[in-house]
Amino acid sequence: MKLRDLLPFDSIVIQTHDNPDADAIASGFGLYSYFLSKGKKVRLIYGGKNKIGKSNLLLMTEMLQIPIEHCGSLDAPELLITVDCQWGEANVQRFPGKHLAVIDHHIPSAQSLPALREIRDQYGACATLVWDMLNDEGFSVLENQALSTALYYGLYMDTGKMQELRHPKDRDLRDTLEFRANKSQLARFINCNLSLEELSIVGDAMVGIDSQASRRYAAALAKPCDPNILGIISDAVIEVDTINVCVVCCMVEGGFKLSVRSCERETRADELAAFIAQGLGSGGGHARKAGAFLAMSHLEEACRTKYSDFAPEKMSAFAFRLVRERLDEYFTDQVLIRSGADVTIDLTQEPLYEKKRLPMGYVKGTRLFPAGTPVVARMLEGDIQLTIQEDTYFIIGVEGEVYKNDEAYLFAHNTVTAEPYTVTGAYAPTLRSAIRGDAPTQEDMMPKSLADYACQCIPKEGSRVHARALEKRTKVFVPWSDSYMLGLPGDYLAARQENPSDVYIIKKDIMQTTYFPCGG
Repeated sequence: MKLRDLLPFDSIVIQTHDNPDADAIASGFGLYSYFLSKGKKVRLIYGGKNKIGKSNLLLMTEMLQIPIEHCGSLDAPELLITVDCQWGEANVQRFPGKHLAVIDHHIPSAQSLPALREIRDQYGACATLVWDMLNDEGFSVLENQALSTALYYGLYMDTGKMQELRHPKDRDLRDTLEFRANKSQLARFINCNLSLEELSIVGDAMVGIDSQASRRYAAALAKPCDPNILGIISDAVIEVDTINVCVVCCMVEGGFKLSVRSCERETRADELAAFIAQGLGSGGGHARKAGAFLAMSHLEEACRTKYSDFAPEKMSAFAFRLVRERLDEYFTDQVLIRSGADVTIDLTQEPLYEKKRLPMGYVKGTRLFPAGTPVVARMLEGDIQLTIQEDTYFIIGVEGEVYKNDEAYLFAHNTVTAEPYTVTGAYAPTLRSAIRGDAPTQEDMMPKSLADYACQCIPKEGSRVHARALEKRTKVFVPWSDSYMLGLPGDYLAARQENPSDVYIIKKDIMQTTYFPCGG
């Protein structure tokens, strides 16, 4: 769904969930600003028993002049849009609407949803979704500092102070709006976030830490609280000298929220968060700080199936029990492999596969930025930071993944053409300058799409690897990175035929698409 699809309606009400947080308010404000600019009769409301009471939210709505209203009843508008929530959920007061629409970043609930909907549960905040939809309409958020500040703060709060960014679009919002947002206002919002009651919740959670000494990880259950409080707790727990990894959880409206931290190379926080959330919700973030959300409907079903003594009134305890068991499973059911000079596995007896001659994309770095420019290459799997050299080339794979090559390697292993290349995948990779002054221009803040510059290249014949399918979750530690490559059951562990010590992971779908068994 596009925002333009909603323009036929003249009377529009935007509704957040009850007791709205910063992300819901910011997202609603973004939609309000768009429809107001189109001459619509528009309102921004929320229901429920309680009015907004948190100090940071009161400051936010006052200083940014966000016209959000608390409503007890509503005459049916032509269009009712629920934002950062879904109509009919327990935390959304049921108001009437002649037509309904949903704009949300949570996992779709079991109930039927209206045809007018845009749900992207891979995003860390609804602010990201609204920002992306506004950009798609050509609506310049950068020209509205109040809206830029609101959306930035909404993302900040829903992603644990920008530490749990799940998707490249989350990082795009952060990088684009961070210099446009009002820094003094943000500082006031951020420093009015913790009440004395929440301080008590922090203390209680830390007293009840459940730790596993031999593997140096811990988990803690907090009382229901603002998800941002979980980040405060986990940041404190990870500083304990005997704890390298921690997960802190609490019940929130609609599910179970997790904050994950790691200070060891062997465990990426974002990967652990995704592992715990598998089949129950979504998780992601950074190597050191991440988060996850487990949807109540999926969580309750899993607990009922798994535990014979399950009791709904003790949902929090059972959810924590499930998380704790997945945490144990994560550390016991994995394989660690070293690549490079100290390789710990020999794949030379495994079957050979040859790379298919499928078109890929290539872009010369100096077409986008001058040599010597530090840049960030962004793709779905994460960011790569590097400095553009005269011979820097970017290779774009069949799933939109990005690799860096030098000119000699590119021409030795590929036949290059001038034919344009169409980038596929869920996110078109981008490149942006890492140079930021005190007052960057709009051009400085906007990323450049590699898709706009990509031409085709085709791998030359004879590129072969030894490979076998994985049966367990496997981490390959490569010498050129502080992190590891992760392989899941069904993915492939591979080594180049000409260099058996170069062991790495090839994802199952990429292996099936780009390689074929060749024997010999």
